[in-house]
Amino acid sequence: MLNEKEFYGYVQEHILEYVREPAGKVVKVQRICKNNQVFMAGMSIGDGKESLQPVLYLEPYYQQYKDGNRFSEILARISADYEECSLGFALEEERIKDYDFIRDKLFFRLVHFDKNREILEFCPYDRIEDLAVTYRWIAYRNEDGMASAMIRRKDLEMWGISEEQIKQDARANTEKMFPSSIKKIENVIPIEIETGNLPIFVLSNGDYMNGASAMVYDKVLYDFASTMGENLYILPSSIHEVILLLERDAGDIRELSYMVKETNRTVVDPEEVLSDHVYYYDRREDKIRIADDAGWTDKM
Repeated sequence: MLNEKEFYGYVQEHILEYVREPAGKVVKVQRICKNNQVFMAGMSIGDGKESLQPVLYLEPYYQQYKDGNRFSEILARISADYEECSLGFALEEERIKDYDFIRDKLFFRLVHFDKNREILEFCPYDRIEDLAVTYRWIAYRNEDGMASAMIRRKDLEMWGISEEQIKQDARANTEKMFPSSIKKIENVIPIEIETGNLPIFVLSNGDYMNGASAMVYDKVLYDFASTMGENLYILPSSIHEVILLLERDAGDIRELSYMVKETNRTVVDPEEVLSDHVYYYDRREDKIRIADDAGWTDKM
């Protein structure tokens, strides 16, 4: 059986046997840094001249190989999946240099600061406690997902705009592109959960993708806490959603903190971990802080 590195090499060498119109195509399989400094094997196929190409991550296919699937079936599946994610991805390099084209594609994403410290040295961002608001633009988006790129300071130089401009435009877009959603947890997770009579809520967006960012949307927490007449505790489930508890129902914060850490360690994929901390939201101050920290931080 091939090890992981050998598997990716085999895919790079043979995938063109399964793609349509392979003439002149170049395959690249390279380590790509994802969120939280997690590296994954990303495959792209093109003529070698494009500045941007869709990327398909190969780890799930290696698992299929380990599970006993035949190589021919896996390569055919990789080819079909890559073709599907390539639909609608055609981006001309000149358009990418045009900020008027990029502006409407901007959005922000909430990530852990320390786990992304290295890449953040080159990117505009805002700090919120142990988190960072990062800024990205969407390359394509469809019903199956989307591809996006983090904005770097050298991109700002190319577009001739300031950090404040990119942040302002991204903030204006994000809540429109990814409207927030707050639902009771039993309406989100299709399994029976023993919560007693405690109301537990999930905050995300309609796509349930990068939905933890909704916790810093304008007035989302404020309106919900005001309606409930309670301050809130926020449990970061992942970068895709957070759990909201009313203050009166929170119980022992140390137990909540342990639960978040254990969930991150055993359930959440490393690249999707947001934080090990529980947060407290004060509706009167409209501020978020780490629950065991005496200092306060403006929400955004």
